[in-house]
Amino acid sequence: MRLHSLEAEGFRGLPNECHFDLDADAVVVIGANGHGKTSLFDAILWALSGRVPRLGEDESNLVSMYSPSGAARASLTLLDSNSEQFKITRSFDGDPRPLSVEHLGKSMKGPSAEGYLLEHVWPDASTAVRPLDAMASAITRSVYLQQDLIREFVEATDDQDRFRAVSELVGAGRVGDLQVALEREKKAWSTTTNSKAEETRLLRERLTSNEARLAELSQRLAAPSLSLTEDAWKSWWKEVAEVGVKTSYVDLGARDATQAIEAALKQLEAMRLANDRRVELLKSSQTELAALSRQTLPPLEPLRSNALTLSEQVQILRRQVEAEQKRGADWRQAQAALREQSEQLRALAALALGQLGDHCPVCAQQYDIQATRRRLETIAKGVSGDSAASEAPDLLPQFLSELASKEKALATAEASLREAEQTHARHRIAAESIYKQLASLGGGANGATLNEDWLSGRIQLAERLQGQQKELHRRAEAFSLKLTQSTTEAAATELRREIEKQREALVAQEADGSARQATGLLAQKVIDALRDAMSLVVEERLKEIGLILQAIYSRIDPHPSFRAVTFLSRFSRGRGQLSTVIRDSLVNKETPLPSVILSSSQLNALAVSVFLALNLGVARPPLQCAILDDPLQSLDDINLLGVVDLLRRTKDNRQLIVSTHDARFGNLLARKLRPVTPLGRTRVIELYGWTRTGPRIEARDVAADAVPLRLAGANATG
Repeated sequence: MRLHSLEAEGFRGLPNECHFDLDADAVVVIGANGHGKTSLFDAILWALSGRVPRLGEDESNLVSMYSPSGAARASLTLLDSNSEQFKITRSFDGDPRPLSVEHLGKSMKGPSAEGYLLEHVWPDASTAVRPLDAMASAITRSVYLQQDLIREFVEATDDQDRFRAVSELVGAGRVGDLQVALEREKKAWSTTTNSKAEETRLLRERLTSNEARLAELSQRLAAPSLSLTEDAWKSWWKEVAEVGVKTSYVDLGARDATQAIEAALKQLEAMRLANDRRVELLKSSQTELAALSRQTLPPLEPLRSNALTLSEQVQILRRQVEAEQKRGADWRQAQAALREQSEQLRALAALALGQLGDHCPVCAQQYDIQATRRRLETIAKGVSGDSAASEAPDLLPQFLSELASKEKALATAEASLREAEQTHARHRIAAESIYKQLASLGGGANGATLNEDWLSGRIQLAERLQGQQKELHRRAEAFSLKLTQSTTEAAATELRREIEKQREALVAQEADGSARQATGLLAQKVIDALRDAMSLVVEERLKEIGLILQAIYSRIDPHPSFRAVTFLSRFSRGRGQLSTVIRDSLVNKETPLPSVILSSSQLNALAVSVFLALNLGVARPPLQCAILDDPLQSLDDINLLGVVDLLRRTKDNRQLIVSTHDARFGNLLARKLRPVTPLGRTRVIELYGWTRTGPRIEARDVAADAVPLRLAGANATG
């Protein structure tokens, strides 16, 4: 099918009703940015698929804010292979309106119209999970090259998106859908299988637990038990009352006999544990008491007497030292006074020697001057028999030595006394501890009665009680087992039935698990086979499309070195991936990332080449046309001329609709794409003067080339 006409109203940049005649081999749409070129092309896409993917899924985004009716409508007329009109009308006024299709005199709406549309425009999408999404993807990959997504095949879109899109175009889309669906179901299947495996594990654990419990019950049932008679029953109750169990007697045949004996057993067990602790305490006290009795205590009185004697001797020596120290001080004081007196006499003698004459200078009497001089000289020289004093003997060092020796002996004696007192204190504390421990047991234990014989007697009594309690406990357990034997047998029977059911269920679940695992393996094989088949189909078709891509790319020749281009498809982690590879064949260099080598203009030229290769390489595209929304925006002059020449050659195989924002380039396109025969038609649509009512539209046909055949070398621009 090819485009015939479009009516749009309230759609994006086309608020008022607009009519576009598209019935031409080539249509050139000229208009400044924002004047409605892209809205025209988006209206075609929306009419066909009900969506414009790059704008999201909310159709309210498509309604013009200046729509008079508040709704968007697009009516697209196609021509089928028999030149019959195929009219598609789609509208949205806040809620999607039913799609309507008119063809061959038939008019359809709603789901039937959508099914009819898919069948005649893109049949491969009919079996897709989301058919209209599949058709929109096919159109935007092979029919409609959108302005803002012009380079996504070589730059923006990831490898998996490209692979899915190409798979859709070459007829492997449903295989991919089936693969994805199978993988999704297999994942859910695996989740359920794992859940069932966990249930099987838990069932196996419960079965093992029940089997262990049954073995325990069987062991209890097989254990020998006492003969349970009325006399034995009464005798046991009498004996447990004698040992201190406080519980009421019940008859052997009473319904609560089991509960009564269990209650008595609890009391008996508590008493037995208390008596066991009593025996342990008595034995430990006996051991401690034996150790105390073997301990030799040092005598305190001799130590105290020795310390007292030494203390008195130290006091005496201290008084002697003090007296000797006082006597020495007095003697030193007297010596100091004597020395002071002698110094005064020498000074007076020296003065008197200077005053001696015939008469005494004091009393003026005559005296023996020579004898007086000799005496004064003797005194002045410090030689005086009267001043000499005998020194007393020094006894202080002897007293201090004796005092130090006695103090050391006293410290040693006091240390021995303290150690002995501590030993006595520890012995007393240990004995008191034993008294307290035994007092907690009763029996009148005190210092008078506490001895090893008394303890031995108490231990024998406690051990006899211990043996009696154990025997009573054993008989009680035997009675209890006998009483509960019938109940245990019933429980064992019920447990056997439950175990049998669990075994049957386990066998069934294990068989189901094995079957599910086998099914999972088979599903994986199918998935792998589908993946291989899709990869093979895509690779084979890409080889054919790759030849077309290389031919187109060579005509543009955007790069001086990287002149070869191809598609590279592969599977990674179960997902197909597709990349565009450019290559320098002379030096064997290549890259799957053209954006790191090519300029913006060269990337756009490559993107146009890829788009046209897919358009021409697909055997049956949704429409037999190629729609390019302003592909020349980022092309330099050299690449621009190459692309224009490529579009002229494409016009021979596809209905061509190209938009541009540059009137000069638009006129160049019109000349290059003009018809070469009278039967051909090239149409120019100009959009300008956009207002809130939309753009003004002028359309004209381009006259056919007057000279369809030119000689080589002729001076011509076309």
